[in-house]
Amino acid sequence: MKHARIFVTAAVLLAVDRVAKALWRDAVFGVIPHVLAFHGTRNTGMAFGMLEGMPWLLALLSAAACAGGLLFLRGRRLSRLCQYGAGLMLGGALGNLLDRVFLGYVIDFIDPIFLNWFVCNVADIGITCGAVLVMIHLLFGKEEKHQ
Repeated sequence: MKHARIFVTAAVLLAVDRVAKALWRDAVFGVIPHVLAFHGTRNTGMAFGMLEGMPWLLALLSAAACAGGLLFLRGRRLSRLCQYGAGLMLGGALGNLLDRVFLGYVIDFIDPIFLNWFVCNVADIGITCGAVLVMIHLLFGKEEKHQ
């Protein structure tokens, strides 16, 4: 199967995200003093609280982003780096999408205290790291269309 790494990576990240959210959804404890804490929160918006209180719009946008990303990558020869990046983005988007559809909010719990301006989750980290990997591929990698 073409691009199996994308779907395997997405499945692994999705599983880790689901377990982490179940374990730490109500957590309140320090991991590394003055650096990192687990603090369970409910986020009804997206990054930095944008579109707060619109879970169905955000769910629709997440689903559209997943479909659009997969369509964009379809038929392209992708480096391993890009495949892993796309898998991280897909798994993260699906993790947050499941929260929005079934809970009406996203569970965030990773609180980098030293930054003091956001709380995130495993899915968010996957999306961010995946986007960086895909950008590296798009900027520096070779791309060829499949015949």
